[in-house]
Amino acid sequence: MARVGLLLLGLVTGLAGAVLHQSWLWLAVTAVAGSLTLVAAPARARVWWAVGFAVVPLALSWPRPEGDAVISGTGGLLLACLVAAWLGISVASLLPGASRSRPVAEESASVAPSS
Repeated sequence: MARVGLLLLGLVTGLAGAVLHQSWLWLAVTAVAGSLTLVAAPARARVWWAVGFAVVPLALSWPRPEGDAVISGTGGLLLACLVAAWLGISVASLLPGASRSRPVAEESASVAPSS
């Protein structure tokens, strides 16, 4: 159930970002809201939100038969960067954690200071 909720939340956030991406203020609001959602979501469920977010901007940036795209310009590029970053962070959170190396045992023999 949480997966479906995060997917729907991602779709709504992605739609809002796609519709309002030409305004710098609303693009910043989208970035902050998305970042907070991504941080608050559990690590294994982040990918569902990111996929939901990515669907709308990617679908609207696909060229139409007329030769133009709905999402273009600087705001569109920044929105695409957000999509790539959030998908990357979400996929990276699925990877196992980095293994911790064992602490190196300190030598018990002390070195005498040279005179």
